[in-house]
Amino acid sequence: MRQFVIDTEPDSKGLVNLTGKDYRYIRQVLRLNVGDMIKAAVKDRTVDATLCRIDESKKIITLQLCDTQKKITNNADKTDSARITNNACVTNNARPEFYLLQFIPKPQKMELIIRQAVEEGVSVIIPVIGEYTQKGSEKSLTKKTSSDTERHDRMTRSDRIERIIKEARQQSGSPVETKVFEPVNLKDALEIIKDKVDHTNEENKKSVCISLYERNEDSVSVFEAVGRQKKEGSIGFAVCAVGSEGGISPDEIQLLKNAGFSTVHLDVNILRCETASLYGMAVLQTAVLEGNVWQLNE
Repeated sequence: MRQFVIDTEPDSKGLVNLTGKDYRYIRQVLRLNVGDMIKAAVKDRTVDATLCRIDESKKIITLQLCDTQKKITNNADKTDSARITNNACVTNNARPEFYLLQFIPKPQKMELIIRQAVEEGVSVIIPVIGEYTQKGSEKSLTKKTSSDTERHDRMTRSDRIERIIKEARQQSGSPVETKVFEPVNLKDALEIIKDKVDHTNEENKKSVCISLYERNEDSVSVFEAVGRQKKEGSIGFAVCAVGSEGGISPDEIQLLKNAGFSTVHLDVNILRCETASLYGMAVLQTAVLEGNVWQLNE
């Protein structure tokens, strides 16, 4: 079911006024009228909302929020490393959390990858500046600036990413408030993953870490990687690393292996990086979320 993502908290009466693009989305895309109900995502919860008033002259829609139906915990603890400003731990007791560790491709492809990951319910996307990342591609994701012109350009890009996330959540109905971190190098990205794995261990749950790789040596299937951890207990966290257009370098693969990642070679046709990201995450989610209906042959 489609949902509407509300960026602001309601007032004391549970009312929210919508204008601009939100007004047009409700009226022209969803085609709602007074009295219609819609699922609304407000920060950390999903609620029913009733369209109680439409002011056609001022282009304002008023929604009345009903009781909270579902609360989603998506809080983050910041890592202690001075080099990393991203949120390291996002928790959700309802189901395992999924992270995408994406080596940065060209901006247009990265935007598609973000949209698809949001629709899949990925909690966190960590853009990685890899050896094969094309020079300047990371600028479409970073908010750091050195001039007023750059600041304006970066804010515009940041707004675009936020809009992509919002539209994808509304289209797919995903209850997960997907976060896109600032671009980091692989070592810093692995520190973020380590913090998350440690946090998951503290909750007596297991983690699955895989990296898609175009070579077959030393690789396992996704189900093998998941099955090994499933034997030890319930899985609370899973992450998939996917390369950019040039893939992942041998040195980077070794770093991933040293950090506990299993390399996975998908026995399919050659995939573009944006297709590999969607395919790999979908297979990982299927293996983890349907772990009670399959088992490895001994």
